Amino acid sequence: MACESSGASAPLGTVVTVRDARFHAPDSLDPTWTETNWFGFFVPEAHLRGSVYQIFRTNLGVVRSSVLVYSRPSESVLDLDYLDDRAHLPIPPGNLDDYVLANGVSVRMTKPLSEWHVRFDGRFDTSFDLVLEAMMSPLATQETRVEGSGPGYAVFHRTDDGMRTGHLDQTMWVTGEARVRGRTYAVDHPSNRDHSWSPRREWGHNRCGNFDEGHFGRELTFHVQTRNEPLDVGTVTHGYVLDRGRPLRLKHGQGAYRYDGWRITALRYELEDELGRSYRIDGTPVSWSHDVLSGNYAAVAVVRWEWDGNVGWGDLKWHWDVFRMQEHAAT
Repeated sequence: MACESSGASAPLGTVVTVRDARFHAPDSLDPTWTETNWFGFFVPEAHLRGSVYQIFRTNLGVVRSSVLVYSRPSESVLDLDYLDDRAHLPIPPGNLDDYVLANGVSVRMTKPLSEWHVRFDGRFDTSFDLVLEAMMSPLATQETRVEGSGPGYAVFHRTDDGMRTGHLDQTMWVTGEARVRGRTYAVDHPSNRDHSWSPRREWGHNRCGNFDEGHFGRELTFHVQTRNEPLDVGTVTHGYVLDRGRPLRLKHGQGAYRYDGWRITALRYELEDELGRSYRIDGTPVSWSHDVLSGNYAAVAVVRWEWDGNVGWGDLKWHWDVFRMQEHAAT
C-alpha cells in the first residue's frame, strides 16, 4: 500500500495515490476497524465553522455521520447552529470516491485527489453545496512527521502492532453555499480535509493533543498535530507549512495554551520549516463547540490567527480520552 512507505526522504506529496481515496481492506475481522472522511468549511466573517464527518466501521457495515455547524460560544449542544448526528447508518454500495448516505450527505471525488463535491440535504432548511479544490497534494502522516518529536497523540498514526494503517491531510480551497436553518452563507475560504484508516477502539486510544490549522489566504497555511504533556505545552509531532502553494516540512514546533477549565482561550505556535524559517502565530478562539466521539472528548473552536502583522482564520481541535480526563479531574 502506498501509505506504508517511510516517505521521510521522498519529495512531499508523493506517497498518497488515488487508491488511498477509497476503502482499504481491513487486515482482520476486528470490529473496531475504521475508515474516516472529514470535510470542513469556514465563513470567517460569521465566525462559522461547518464540518461533515464520516466514521465507517466497514467490518460492521455501518457508518456514523456527523454534520456540525457552530458560530458562537457553545456551552451545550443546544447552542450549536446545527447538528445532525447519526450513529448507525448503513454503508451504501460503491466506494469513498462516490457515495450517498441516508442522512442526505453525498461525497464525490470529481478530479482524482484534487477536487471533491460535497453536498448535504438536511432538515430544518439546512443544506450545503460545496466544491473543494486542492491547494496541494495530500500528505501521508509519515511525510509530515517532525523528526525527533516522538509519537503523535493518536494510536492510528502508529503501526507498531503490524497493522496497515494510514492517515492523510490536504489543504483545500472551499467554495459554494451553506444554508443553515434558513440563512444562506457564501463559502470562499481554505479548510482541511483528512482521511484515516485503522483499528480504532472506543476508549483509551488517544493521548492529549491538538489538531490545528490556520490560513492566511493563499500566502500561508499551517497545519499541526501536537502531543500535550503537560496540558499547556504542545510538542508538534506532525505538520506542514503551505507557502504560496508549496508544502514544506517542519523541523520543529511547539504550542503554548491558556485554559479556562477545559477550554483553550488563547494559544501560540512557534514553528520552524525545513528551510530554517521561523513563524510565531498567535490564536484567539472566537466561537467553539465540543463533542464526544468514541470515548474521545473533542473541544473545537474557530480561531482568529495573527502572524507577522497578518490576520488569518482556522480552528483548533483539542482531543483527550474521556476516562483520562476524569482521572485528571479527580486528582
